Amino acid sequence: MTKKLISYKRLRTGWLPLAGILTCLFLLGLVGCADLSTTEGRLRHDTNILLEQQLRDGEIASWTIPEEPGTERNLAVFLTCTEENRLCRYYYTVLVVNGRPEKRVYGRSCRNYQNNWEEVSWVIDDDPAMHRRIQQRYNELLAMGKGAPSADYTDIYRLPALLSKNLDRAESKYKLTLGRMIENASMDNRINPLLIHAVVNTESAYNPRARSPVGAIGLMQLMPATAGELRVDPHIPEENLDGGTRYLRQQLDRPGIKGNVPLALAAYNAGYGNVRKHGYKVPPFKETRNYVKKIMALYAGQ
Repeated sequence: MTKKLISYKRLRTGWLPLAGILTCLFLLGLVGCADLSTTEGRLRHDTNILLEQQLRDGEIASWTIPEEPGTERNLAVFLTCTEENRLCRYYYTVLVVNGRPEKRVYGRSCRNYQNNWEEVSWVIDDDPAMHRRIQQRYNELLAMGKGAPSADYTDIYRLPALLSKNLDRAESKYKLTLGRMIENASMDNRINPLLIHAVVNTESAYNPRARSPVGAIGLMQLMPATAGELRVDPHIPEENLDGGTRYLRQQLDRPGIKGNVPLALAAYNAGYGNVRKHGYKVPPFKETRNYVKKIMALYAGQ
């Protein structure tokens, strides 16, 4: 909805100028190409690109372009909502020029009735109270998942020593190829395997026979009702991993979370309703906050 929060590494690899050209061609006649000589033009240029790249809620992109090597751009999508039957997105953006942040700017864009994004409406200091709330949210997002990799599936990752040690011990003890099972479940559900390893380690320490006092079962500690909804047998390790990974994928895809790993973990632990109830923040429950903190430390510390 960085990283900063969820690293949009592709924006740093050099294809952004081409994406900008393609975006301008796509938007020609709708909002046009921006004049990069003005702050307003740069913001418009930045956001048009990110609108088309579908930056997720809570996601903070940071990048530079060759035309302005001394300028770092930071833009966050902090809310996607429906207004008057139109999809709208709110933004918080900061330009850092030669190491100095410029004035923070806030904006909104909605899809029009032709399903195209309208030009972003930028505002400065027209509602200081709103800006303070938005800035607080930006800082929370920035700190929440700092340094964490994307939740999207990759086959290139390295298990931290603790996870590797616990995995080896469990595979030997239970005579199961848990690493391969996690890889398969992660691939099937398009999730970074490292994230699933971190969840499994936190939930059950790789123990397929784990049972919590409240009745949660197996590697990913599925409750019987949840397992029933997912149509898996939580006592079978492969099905437990598939169900738990699929359930986490569902949380990642929910409105207001949209790929935000800490919020998805909070929803996995405390329920999506509690995340939504608390303004799409990690709920103020000690267990949930410790849960998210522990997993993120493993996940971001690869």
